[in-house]
This record gives sequence, C-alpha cells and structure tokens, in this order.
Amino acid sequence: MATPAQLKRELAELKTRLAEAEDTLDAIRRGEVDGLVASGPEGDQVFTLKGAEMPYRMLVEEMNQGALMLIPDGTIFYANSRFADLSKTPLEQVIGSCWEKFFLPEKHEILATFLRAVEPVRPHEDLRLLASDGSTCPVHLAMYSTRSSGVDGFSVMVTDLAERRQGEDELRKISDALLEKNKELEAFSYSISHDMRAPLRTMQGFSKILLDDYSDKLDEEAITYLDRIIAASVQLDQLIRDVLAYSQLTCEHKDNSTFDLDSLIRGMIHDFPNLSQANIEIISTTALVRGHEVGIKQCLSNLLGNAIKFVPKNREPHIKVWSESKPGWVRLWIEDNGIGIRPENFSSIFDIFNRVNSRDQFEGTGIGLSMVKKAVLKMGGRVGVESIFGSGSRFWIELESATLPLQGSIDINR
Repeated sequence: MATPAQLKRELAELKTRLAEAEDTLDAIRRGEVDGLVASGPEGDQVFTLKGAEMPYRMLVEEMNQGALMLIPDGTIFYANSRFADLSKTPLEQVIGSCWEKFFLPEKHEILATFLRAVEPVRPHEDLRLLASDGSTCPVHLAMYSTRSSGVDGFSVMVTDLAERRQGEDELRKISDALLEKNKELEAFSYSISHDMRAPLRTMQGFSKILLDDYSDKLDEEAITYLDRIIAASVQLDQLIRDVLAYSQLTCEHKDNSTFDLDSLIRGMIHDFPNLSQANIEIISTTALVRGHEVGIKQCLSNLLGNAIKFVPKNREPHIKVWSESKPGWVRLWIEDNGIGIRPENFSSIFDIFNRVNSRDQFEGTGIGLSMVKKAVLKMGGRVGVESIFGSGSRFWIELESATLPLQGSIDINR
C-alpha cells in the first residue's frame, strides 16, 4: 500500500504531466508544434503535422467542414474550430478524446472498421454527430489514411448535411421562384406581342386603301411615304409573328414522340412553295427520331429557308440534306452553298435578335436560328454549324434515335 508521501509524489507528477499536455495542446492550436511523440506497446511513435504552415492552418480553421486528425486507435490529436462548433464542445475537450465519443453508440462498431481501412472511406450509411448537449445532426464523413505520407493515422472531413440540405432547399425555392417569374414574363411577352398585331394590321389596311383608292390624288413623294409605311409594317408584323412563335415555343411543354424523319422532310418540301421550287437534294434521311413534330418542322423551315435566302445574288442556291446515325442519336445535316459564316460568329448566330449580315443585304428578324436552338434543346438534342466564309455552311441538329444505328448511313467525312 502506498504511503502518503508516495501518493503526494504521484499526484504532483500527474499534475506536471497534465500541465505539459495542456501546454502541448495549446502549442498545437497556435501552430507552434508540428509533431507529437506518443508512447505505446510498440514503443514511441512520432506523429507529424505535415503541411502545418500558417496558410494551411488558416485554411483548415476557416473552412466550413469539420476537420480531424486521428492516431490509429481513434484518438483525436488535432481538430479545427468548425468541428468544435458542430459538436458543441470546447476545442480543448475535443483534442485528446476518442472520436467515437462524438457519434451515436450504435455506430461505434462501424467507426472501428473505418480505422482498419487503407483506402479512402466515404460512408454511405447515415451518420449523426452527437453534440455535448445530446443533440445530433446528420453528417457525411470523408476519411483518408495518412500512411502514404509517412504518418500512421487518419484525416477526417466532417460535413454538416443539415446545413447543406437547408442551403439546397433555399436554392430550390429561389429556382422555383425564378421559373415562375420567367413563365409570367413569357406570358406577358406573348400577350403584348399578340395585342400589337391588331393596330398594326389597321395601319397596314388604311395605308393600302390610300394607295389603292387615292393614289391619283397623291404626289409621288406621298406615295413613296405610304410604300415605306407598308414595308415597315410588314417587317414589324413579321417580327411580331416570330416573337409569338418563339414565346409559344418557350412556353409549350410536350413529351417527345416518334416520327419518320424522311417523310417529314419530303412532306415539308412538297407543301412549302418556297422549298418545293428550290434546288434541294435529299441524299439519305431514313431514320426514326424522337422529338416534337411541330418543333422539328420549325427547325427545318428556318434552316432550309436560310439556306435559300443567304446566297450571293450571282449564285444559284443548292442545298443537300442527309442524316448520319450515331449510337442513340441521329444527326441531320443541311448544307448550302451560300455566303458562309465567319468562325467568330459560330456561337452568336444562335442568339435571339442577332444578325451578322446587313439588313440591307438580307431580310430577317434575327430570331430564326434562336428558335432552332430553343426547339432542339427542348427536345433534348443539340445544334451546331460548320462553315467556310464565302463558301457555304453546314448546319446540324442532333435528335434522339428511335431505332438501332442504321446501316449504310452517309459519312460526313465523305
């Protein structure tokens, strides 16, 4: 049995060791210590704090995740302030504790298996961090062995899922609100554009009446003014109709259906006078695709119409149409021999109201290609262009295939 003197000596030694331990922990938190020596059954082991320079420490302290450094038995020898906040435990009480203390007892067994892992551990199980007041919060762990860097232990990142889910909910609410506002704006745009056509048609009608019934009483200058009013009103009416079509395309939500691409293209060319009279060569378009029939007709009408329109005055338009099958997709190509597009305009030509050519050279509102892009994207497809300025363009749209890849399709690199 120990004597009172021996007990006093042991108590003094314990106080001294406790004071040294507290001084060491304070030094670790201040960044003054980059390593620890721990005594165990296998002898002394040195645990270094690799990369413990001040910028690194500041980063770890300021980040939004909890950070831990563990020795192999799960004892915490470093923790950042964020983990202390999550666990509602003073930092000095976190360091030196076993990490199992901060998780529900029923998860201690699986935590022990993590300590035996060599590869990074990202548990899929629901883990809850246990705070000092008994409350819990859902967390995600990312755990890495530090043996590869010469340190026998683990680094652990603890992410508060409750905070993340709250942020995701707030983002979802903001997104839903923006979508609702966008729908209101689209509806307003459609309504305004529709209402503008009535007074415009009135202006057109009265201008034509003046020309038809009173041209003999008007001088040449007045007739010129009326012609310009009618031309401007026709152009504005076309712009309004394009805006209405774009707004309707944006607002409509239709499920994709299956249709025959070849029949649709040939039917359009036959039914549209401006297309039936053009030199359009259909090479190979035998394919079943999934999409909106109205949407694909709008795309073809705009692309074929542009191929006919954007051609130098001294050149006869010649257009080629073919399809190319890829796994799961069909790419439809429309090639012309027109004026071409400069490379710097390849992406901007699909923006609404964008025109890369002078209005005096070619008529148009700058909405056609933006409608093509909008329609294709709503069908889950893609759109693009290849062109050599002055030598023509090749536009393509890619739609989901409704059949297996076709045999003998046309190779674009022919």
